[in-house]
Amino acid sequence: MKVIKRVNMKRILIPVDFSKDSVNAVKYGINMANKLEADVRLIHVRTGDNYAPEFAGNEVMLRINDQLEVWIKELLERVSADYYVKGGKIDWKIRKGNVVHEISNQAKYDDTSLIVVASHGISGFQDKFIGSNAYRLVANAPCPVIVVRHGVEYDTEINKIIVPVDFDKDSVRIVPVVAGLATVCRSKIILVGLRDSSFNHVLLRIKSQMNLVEKYIKEHADLDIEKVVLSGRNLSKRLRAYAKEIDADLLAIRIHHSANPFVNMFRPFANDMVNYTETPIIIVPTSDL
Repeated sequence: MKVIKRVNMKRILIPVDFSKDSVNAVKYGINMANKLEADVRLIHVRTGDNYAPEFAGNEVMLRINDQLEVWIKELLERVSADYYVKGGKIDWKIRKGNVVHEISNQAKYDDTSLIVVASHGISGFQDKFIGSNAYRLVANAPCPVIVVRHGVEYDTEINKIIVPVDFDKDSVRIVPVVAGLATVCRSKIILVGLRDSSFNHVLLRIKSQMNLVEKYIKEHADLDIEKVVLSGRNLSKRLRAYAKEIDADLLAIRIHHSANPFVNMFRPFANDMVNYTETPIIIVPTSDL
């Protein structure tokens, strides 16, 4: 694993479709930018659909004005007062095309460090583009993505971060990124072993991995660490319930980008976590390289 360093965030990219949930994600993203001393860029992708921004309320001129530039400038004006990074920059970009491709490409062009996006999960909202594409964005993004769950507003502090550890040795590859974030936020890390087998050698392997991660973090960062093992079937559901039980502020998982298309196609654990998790979730991409 790489050495843990203080997170150096260049820019946080926040997709908006002017829904209440995406405005909530903007607020969350700005709070993260303040902590990480990052620039902020809002991005909207034209899809050909016509709908009024959530914040328009009964303001007739905003509702009948279909100029996206007006809407995004209005949104920026409403939230920019909460952005206080010294020397930081907050701006916006409008693109046209496939939502996932355009956001992913913008992230690459900008050398984006983090994307913060709202998720409508499986609850519908097909008239808006963010919720229905959140998982596909996670699966294709070139950088970590924080998904903010539909209908939930969060505290500004990040005191507890859950890092799952399973039988797969690659599950620990996200640790330097998450520990770097925890160092900035002064967060406690909870290492959660995921055991879906009753075989003792599986438990021993998981505990060994957890001990290695704990040793690594303690050697490179001054962070509080707690360890727990969850056993049984449907571990994604158990992990979500545990995160809610301990009131975790962030849950970290990985998504693996592989040259093998079948690996990229079937990711049930990550899909479940994005669709159902109420706790904000950060998904860190890993690759075969």
